[in-house]
Amino acid sequence: MTLKSDRRWMLAALQGAAAPQIAMPWQRGPRRAEMLARRKPAPTAPKRPAVAAC
Repeated sequence: MTLKSDRRWMLAALQGAAAPQIAMPWQRGPRRAEMLARRKPAPTAPKRPAVAAC
């Protein structure tokens, strides 16, 4: 008795590899920039040091 050559698993693996699933950071573009802008606080003016009164 011989096993038949069934390659469905290979076809499924090749189809899965061909489908883009992960977007790299340089591909995300504006969507990533928007998310980073929300995450970072708005820049504020630097505080001047306090001057002691004489």
